[in-house]
Amino acid sequence: MASSTRIVLALLVAQGLIFTPLLAAADGEKPMSAKQTCNRITRQIDHFEGNVLKMAEERGDETWQASTQQHVDLLKARRANRCPKYAEEEALLARAKAQAERVQKLMVSAAKGAAKYFSGGWY
Repeated sequence: MASSTRIVLALLVAQGLIFTPLLAAADGEKPMSAKQTCNRITRQIDHFEGNVLKMAEERGDETWQASTQQHVDLLKARRANRCPKYAEEEALLARAKAQAERVQKLMVSAAKGAAKYFSGGWY
């Protein structure tokens, strides 16, 4: 009987040693402020755009580039949702991108027309 009691006590002590630090760490964590969250997401975006995307481009891995760019876009969307300062910036960049795409289509159309005109209809 004494040995089974010792085993039970040893198991209880082992559980206490394992789970006590986990519970203490969970209680001691403070939630991040909005500013800290925005700064953290911004650092993540800088890391993925500045380091990871460059590595993917240097290695010529198109799948890695695409997935990294998709991750950066998700981080930017999350930052825009949580940080009002960046939401305005993202909206402005989206409008600028749309306008640039329209200008690009116009330039392609104009180049095709000019090529046809100056080549006498050959192109």
